[in-house]
Amino acid sequence: MPDYLAHPTAILDPPVHIGRGTRIWHFCHVMPHATLGEHCSLGQNVFVAGGVSIGDRVRIQNNVSVYEGVTVEDDVFLGPSCVFTNVNNPRAELPRRHVYRPTVVRRGATVGANATIICGVTLGRYAFVGAGAVVSRDVPDYALVVGVPARQSGWMSRHGERLPEPDADGFMACPASRWRYREVVPGGLRCVDWPEDAPLPEPSACLGDAPIPFVNLRAQRDTVRSEVDAAVGRVLDSQHFILGPEVEALEASLAALTKSHFAIGVSSGTDALLVALLALGVGPGDEVITTPFSFFATAGVISRLGARPVFVDIDRATFTMSPTGLEDAMTERTKAVLPVHLFGQTAAMEEILTITRSRGIAVVEDAAQALGASYDGSPAGSLGTLGCFSFFPTKNLGAYGDGGLVTTNDAALAERVRSLRTHGQTARYVHEAIGGNFRLDALQAAVLRAKLPFFDRWTATRRRYASLYLRELGGCTRVVLPVEAPRCLHVYHQFVLRSDDRDGLRAFLASRGIASEVYYPVPLHLQPCFRDLGAGAFPESERAAREVLALPIVPELTEAEVLRVARTVLEYLGT
Repeated sequence: MPDYLAHPTAILDPPVHIGRGTRIWHFCHVMPHATLGEHCSLGQNVFVAGGVSIGDRVRIQNNVSVYEGVTVEDDVFLGPSCVFTNVNNPRAELPRRHVYRPTVVRRGATVGANATIICGVTLGRYAFVGAGAVVSRDVPDYALVVGVPARQSGWMSRHGERLPEPDADGFMACPASRWRYREVVPGGLRCVDWPEDAPLPEPSACLGDAPIPFVNLRAQRDTVRSEVDAAVGRVLDSQHFILGPEVEALEASLAALTKSHFAIGVSSGTDALLVALLALGVGPGDEVITTPFSFFATAGVISRLGARPVFVDIDRATFTMSPTGLEDAMTERTKAVLPVHLFGQTAAMEEILTITRSRGIAVVEDAAQALGASYDGSPAGSLGTLGCFSFFPTKNLGAYGDGGLVTTNDAALAERVRSLRTHGQTARYVHEAIGGNFRLDALQAAVLRAKLPFFDRWTATRRRYASLYLRELGGCTRVVLPVEAPRCLHVYHQFVLRSDDRDGLRAFLASRGIASEVYYPVPLHLQPCFRDLGAGAFPESERAAREVLALPIVPELTEAEVLRVARTVLEYLGT
């Protein structure tokens, strides 16, 4: 008994090859030397000519004729009464077999009802020919063509959904699966979230269950491999490893990006803060006002210089310094204010600068997480007296080790920072001050230069994923979502929500293979090393430390993964 099923009215002229699981219905005719793959379905009155090759899982609807010279690959759908030709200018009186022109229907393509496919064309993979169209030229992969003659009117996903217009990053997301597509060459579309030849799952299965990391530096490495390898090779060939042309070129690029007159590369984000405060002359007996809800380095560098950190609580919505308490925290010993642009959003800089300028107090922006962020169109790092950035590997622009940057519009301060980063040296072996070894090495500068052309795209992707989280979680009353404050451009170094069941939610995400992080579990004023400050209570910082949870938002994620994270959050919260 054959492995296929054929209705008694079907005509199968031997020799034919028919794969297992194929079903052939009423009044079909399959000619000698035709090949039908596995698990195909042929509707009523289908004709398959001799020599035709039909792949696996092909569905051919009623009244379709597939003539000699036509090749149909796997997973193709041929709609009712669609027509193939094999000669351009047929005549009943003249045999024209010698001028047959081959036609190929690539994997996954769909041909609509009553469409006509003129011989000699190729229908690309997952292309979609509209009903009644007449196709007389090749159709690109994923293209939607309609009309007589057929013209492209858009793109279709593998799930048969029309794709929307590209976003700012050039991606088009399938409405059913959320897989992303993009043009890799003009007229050539590719799915970036699923292997082209892998079997197609149901849309509901596209979210998957593979682990979702919090960061994925290996995936980013694959994105920038050739550019970074060339940059590192350039430095190795030059044998110029400390400061030098690579650092100077990076400084020029980052000065332009931050709209600062001067940018000075240093050894880390922590050292950027340290050397900025050194340049302002901060030392024993001074006070520097900052926020208790930040990475330890923010307050740690103040204490290292013998000065005293003075804390001002955060704004509940933005996690950044609340200007409300700033003036009350100032004394005659206040040397500087150090607001933190936390999670990728600037602090309320107009209010802060209004208060500090009236008293002649310098402002040092801790912009370690905010490269690319802006306030009223002015980039982070250009707003205060000095700006400080980090290039730790997991930052939005990360090195392959440590690195940092100080920005300023003050020429004298810039010169002082340059001197202090090389032990206070002003001429060879002449030291006007005691600085430190805060130099950025050329290898890290070269890596950052290689990554910099990708930075705008990565930022746009982070913002798009943030919008997706906000859309998916927006109806949930059991979490508080991050806000983009008026006049601010948020670059989402982190996407941080708040939940009064933070630890339970985090454990549930982990059980589903989804990583998350807590920034920061212990406010700085409660750190053991700051006990002697007598800092007092900062309720908003303490509340944030109990409630915050950062979800994955790196550009190396897929939209499907972001959706899976959001829906897992909703699953746990019962909404």
